[in-house]
Amino acid sequence: MKESPLHIRLKQKKFESEIQQAMLSIVVAADIIKRKQFKVCESKKLTHSQYNILRILKGNPEGYCRKEIMERMLEKAPDATRLIDGLVADHLAERITSKQDKRMSLTRITAKGIALLQNLHEPMQSFAKELNGMYSKTDLKNISELCGRIISVELHNQE
Repeated sequence: MKESPLHIRLKQKKFESEIQQAMLSIVVAADIIKRKQFKVCESKKLTHSQYNILRILKGNPEGYCRKEIMERMLEKAPDATRLIDGLVADHLAERITSKQDKRMSLTRITAKGIALLQNLHEPMQSFAKELNGMYSKTDLKNISELCGRIISVELHNQE
């Protein structure tokens, strides 16, 4: 049997099963993507989770409550409050009182936060462009569909 890139990367001759190999392939591929993104974020003294929060906030100028931000995050982070505090301290986001419920605090992105996202857009997209050249549209749809099956299991379990 021909060695796959995963066999070479993990220096492993064989795997227990095809499902184990598939799962490890997803984990290793995701790690490669995340490390590239981490490097871009670090150049601006931002964590990947903070970048994610800024992207979420940019989608709603009115702001989101902490719970809504946590539900929308790519990776679930129990320390969302601390991450938001850091963004507020750096003036990338601000806390405001909800107009509907004065007891609720919302977080929204500031002009400085939007400018930072615009500055990070091209470096973040460069790796995506590199990957895009490696795959056909059908490949990309298949990857999304296969990963979607995994995601749907979690969504189903949350109901």
